[in-house]
Amino acid sequence: DTRGARGAGRRFTMASTSSAATVRADLIRWCERVESRDRREAPPTPTLWNREKIGKDVALARELHLAGGAVRKRVTHAPSPSGDAVAVIPGHAWEVSFHVVAYAVRPDAVDAPREGEGETGETDETDARVPSRARLILSTRADVGGGCGAPHRLILDDRSDGEQESSNTAEAAGPTRRERRRPLPSRDDETDARTSPSSPATTTTSAAVYPGQLCVRGLELALASMAIGERCVVRVQPTYAYLHPRARPPPRGVDVEDDIWLDVESVRASARATRIRIDATRTRTDGARGRTGDDEDGDPQGPPPVVHKTVTREGEGWESPRPPFEIVLELVGRACAPGGTNAEEGPNASVFAPRTRVRCVSGDGTLPAPLSAAVDTMRVGERSSVWCEPGAYLEDVVVCGRRVPAAGVAAGVEFELALESMVHVRDVFGDGVVFKRREKEGAGEFPADCPVHDCTCRAHFSVRVLPSSGFISGFSTHETNDTAGKVVYDTRALAPGGGHPLEFQLGCGTLPEALETSFRLAVPGEVARVILNDATHPRHGYVGEDQPGASAVFAALAELAKETCPKQTVALEFVAELVGFDRPVNWHRASLSAMLDEARKLKDEGNELLAGGKLALARSKYEKTVRNLEGLRGLDPAEHEAVYHLRRKTTLNLAAALQRSGEHADAIARLEKLLDEDPDDAKALWRRSVSFLATHEHARARSDLSRCAEIDPSTAEEVRAQLRRVDQREIEGVARERAVAERALG
Repeated sequence: DTRGARGAGRRFTMASTSSAATVRADLIRWCERVESRDRREAPPTPTLWNREKIGKDVALARELHLAGGAVRKRVTHAPSPSGDAVAVIPGHAWEVSFHVVAYAVRPDAVDAPREGEGETGETDETDARVPSRARLILSTRADVGGGCGAPHRLILDDRSDGEQESSNTAEAAGPTRRERRRPLPSRDDETDARTSPSSPATTTTSAAVYPGQLCVRGLELALASMAIGERCVVRVQPTYAYLHPRARPPPRGVDVEDDIWLDVESVRASARATRIRIDATRTRTDGARGRTGDDEDGDPQGPPPVVHKTVTREGEGWESPRPPFEIVLELVGRACAPGGTNAEEGPNASVFAPRTRVRCVSGDGTLPAPLSAAVDTMRVGERSSVWCEPGAYLEDVVVCGRRVPAAGVAAGVEFELALESMVHVRDVFGDGVVFKRREKEGAGEFPADCPVHDCTCRAHFSVRVLPSSGFISGFSTHETNDTAGKVVYDTRALAPGGGHPLEFQLGCGTLPEALETSFRLAVPGEVARVILNDATHPRHGYVGEDQPGASAVFAALAELAKETCPKQTVALEFVAELVGFDRPVNWHRASLSAMLDEARKLKDEGNELLAGGKLALARSKYEKTVRNLEGLRGLDPAEHEAVYHLRRKTTLNLAAALQRSGEHADAIARLEKLLDEDPDDAKALWRRSVSFLATHEHARARSDLSRCAEIDPSTAEEVRAQLRRVDQREIEGVARERAVAERALG
């Protein structure tokens, strides 16, 4: 009996072992299938219009309360009160500097029990001790794990504003695919892990880990409730760590389901720092060189680095640099040293880029992406301190010919910036064909004092033909070579009286579009240099012999084509000065009579353009007039009648311009708006019948013509002739359709 019982026990043990192995293999396969799926997007949360409005700081405190046991904190050192001083607790949008020692703990290796904490989140004494089987991930303390000694920085955010970028946001990291988990350990591995001694100080990960990867949501909530100088042990469960919807990817060797234990000390806080947004595409072009897609191991790149800016002296004006503005700035680059804020000279200073004056174009790659993004938020005369978080991206960053040292890669870098000046350079149409550079400042503010609307302008300009070997992007090609081409036209030399400015009307095609649009973006007295990269551009260049300087430019281009290769690109350079302009009527403050006079003037200009065959310009004039008249409100019956008659005439002319351009659908839409107001408008019915005839709607064309003859009997003869034309067109159309059908069907 005993031997039989032992044999049955062995058979049961073997069966249990094989069954457990099968279940474990199935579990691994199921986990792999689940991890390979795309992460589901959270459903949108409806927001009531009358919801309770709460402050940002209250929202952070509420989120910490709702987290409950998922974020558990215990104070291990409280700041000692001094007199009547009150402990400073940072609020929303504050920048907090802190030291952190981070550990990762498997869920089954936590010494302290998970259950039993109260509703207020209070924990017992055991929760203040890091579990013995915790794995050290990172330390910023010099006395623990060989940390760099420099505190990390974080800007608190309650996430109620829906920002895409944050200190622990990963939306910019790429597709929403789950992070790859490490494989489940085998039973032998678990046995070895139980028998082998380990301690938080000795068990570390092999890959480099940086503090930004540890800025999980639970850490933000804990810092928002810590006073400056306070030290705490924080235990963050996966839902507020790497399973949080906006969490960064976990470091190597850390599972998304691990608990994160943090030994945190809040060092200082500031309410003046702001977070700089960095476009991911700019990071790939002028940031860390060579990292345009995946890293060396084939993993996708993480989100853009975190950059904070603190303004130490405010600038002037309201404009900030943007590509392709030319800027001059002074900078000093240093690695963050232990002990707090650095000075340029001192025992803690670690300057790797000495004080240098830099001249560059915004976005051209001279400055690394984090620094360039910060400069693009500054104003002239502003001084700022820019902090870049530590990370591997700093290894390839070059500033003023100097690389970031290893200390800066591990602790972060800080730049002192001073924006001295900037030159306005614009890609006028955004297609890289026309560039405008301000050479001399004018009198006024952009764009309030610019002739944006159609009006009479007075200006001087000269034209120079510039041969080039390829596409010109900017002004560096011609800045040092003023003799590259000769001036072929100059209003100062050719105008009667030795320099009277040229007077012209904007929006009438008097000047090339490149030059006219540049004048619209100038203030009186401003001198600008405009580069047209393609002298024969069909839209931005000279399009007719009647434009000032056109004959001279065409002759110079023909002569240059004989001397060089015909396919060589030729550019035009305009030196333009806006002398002044007649300010158009302010449609928000002027009297009705002044506005009607302005509308009649625009309509008459459109009539001249329509008679000259310039359909696009005429249409633009008519559309502006109709739009202005339709925006008038608060009119009495007499004023409404005057406005309606002018708007009706302009709309009929606009319909004629559209019909001559072949845009009959738009013409019909415009005319139907008139007929909705006055169904007995004979002229509108006639114009609509023309468009119906052009679109082969013969029955509707006959109906409009018949109605037109009923309303205005004086048009009966013209209506009969038009009806015969409609019948002829319909017969011809039927014959064409029959011929096509016979050819198709035999």
